[in-house]
Amino acid sequence: MTSDWKSRADAYRAHILAQIPSSWLLPPNFALTTDVRFVAETSGILTPAEVKLLHNDATSLAAAIASKKYTAVEVATAYCKSAAVAHQTTNCLMDFFPEECIAQAKELDAYFEKHGKTMGSLHGVPVSVKEHDGYDVIKVTTSSGYHLSSVPPLPCSRSHSDMCGIKGKPRSAGFLSILEDPASVSVDDCTVVAAFRAAGAVFYCKTTNPQAIMHLECNSFLGETTNPFNTTLTPGGSSGGEAALLAAGGSVFGIGSDIGGSIRNPCGNCGLYGFKPSAIRLPKGGNFSGMPGQEAIVGAIGPMTVSARDMELFIKVVLDTEPWKFDPSQARMPWRPEEVSWIGGDKPRIGVMWHDGVCKLQPPMARALSQAVDKLRTAGFDVVDYEPHNTAEGWALLKRLYYTDGGERVKRETAKTGEPILPLTQWIMDGSVDTPAIDVMELVKTREAFRLDYNKHWEAAGVDVVLCAPYPGAAPQLGTSKYWMYTAIWNLVDYPGGVFPTQWSVEASDAAEGPREYLSADDKMVAEFYSPEKFANAPLSLQVVGRRWEDEKTMEALKIISKVVRS
Repeated sequence: MTSDWKSRADAYRAHILAQIPSSWLLPPNFALTTDVRFVAETSGILTPAEVKLLHNDATSLAAAIASKKYTAVEVATAYCKSAAVAHQTTNCLMDFFPEECIAQAKELDAYFEKHGKTMGSLHGVPVSVKEHDGYDVIKVTTSSGYHLSSVPPLPCSRSHSDMCGIKGKPRSAGFLSILEDPASVSVDDCTVVAAFRAAGAVFYCKTTNPQAIMHLECNSFLGETTNPFNTTLTPGGSSGGEAALLAAGGSVFGIGSDIGGSIRNPCGNCGLYGFKPSAIRLPKGGNFSGMPGQEAIVGAIGPMTVSARDMELFIKVVLDTEPWKFDPSQARMPWRPEEVSWIGGDKPRIGVMWHDGVCKLQPPMARALSQAVDKLRTAGFDVVDYEPHNTAEGWALLKRLYYTDGGERVKRETAKTGEPILPLTQWIMDGSVDTPAIDVMELVKTREAFRLDYNKHWEAAGVDVVLCAPYPGAAPQLGTSKYWMYTAIWNLVDYPGGVFPTQWSVEASDAAEGPREYLSADDKMVAEFYSPEKFANAPLSLQVVGRRWEDEKTMEALKIISKVVRS
């Protein structure tokens, strides 16, 4: 079984492509550039009306369906077509089921016709799902010869976290061995998917994530997923398939997860909006983890969207179901934006972190942050410098907390099939050791001490939120994403944060720096990776971070700041 892992992986990739109707396939001679964002719109596969439909966010789509401007079937068909094209240009799908989606949409249209009202606030809105999130299929052998297994529907499992499940759909955590295990098929929708389904959403695909779900890129046995802005660059990770699909117009509303930047990094790389709540603010019941049982650093479920207001829509739909009543892993905290208040009075007081003390920003990102601060100050905001705090110490601690098993589970899963441990998987595991339970307890004590110390640092700064980069630069070249702390520091202290796209991108005039005194080896590495021609067309995004449990305040600040910066 371990000698032919690649042929089995190739068979599954062929299975995904086989789900695409022939009329949705790009012709063999279709000319592609490195910018593939608008291929669906220009390919002729979508009708002009379908192309126009794609230029909506989820909020406006739901309103258009409710006003009968569009039917659910029209919307579902357009997004299924666009997703099919996006997969052909970026390799972003792990599963694709357009027939099910359109059948769901027909049921919704029939419901609307019969009852004169929509099913809920997401009636007919297509939702894409990061592959490790829960879904029910029967056992079949596909036309490509790939076997998919299923198990009878059962109550939603609560024993795993971090990957959302859709009933009956397979998950892999980026491992072929897990994909081939019948137990990996979701026995029910995860809590978030169930909330969206009850609100009338339709589901049509699951998107790629990397091996072990622990890269800020998206490479696994399924191959590389690439960035629609520039296919020589990474979309980020681990929710990289979601980001690529959204940026290519194949989705409008995506479910991601984040344990080190996995929502914010790909949204930043792909010019999207994304939000990581405090870890247990949204329910994770029925999800599936790359590291089941790892509680030292807890991941969060969150939105990946094309507008700021859609992020809040995502959270409201989930929390309006009061999921804490049936998911004990979640905090009992409704969404209460009306309770937000600012230190600065009528506007948030913003701390700007120019760099994190370990790795300075590449020239384009430094320019974007500076221009954003200029706009905010011109608009009358109180913007003060925010000093980074113990970043290097935080990273050393995080590396130990992520892999207290020394990477043993990764080694076991890859050994089952013979698939190699990929370079970025090995990189994140390097230095980790199999840690005795008593030493894990000491690590958690150290984590709590770090959080307490960081809280004192924030309190002394006297700011509502911090504005900073989500990465030292724009989307990196494939295989080079080896710096995490612009996002991962906030996972360590469990602070909510979100990213938004600026209107700026890398320009030829963003010249590389000459030799300088470097803050660290990471600083030198990131600086030497950069030259403007490598990052052509890459978008520049910024990050807004707030304190633990202040999710509403952080979201409100992000909406306010992004509106000013993008004006």
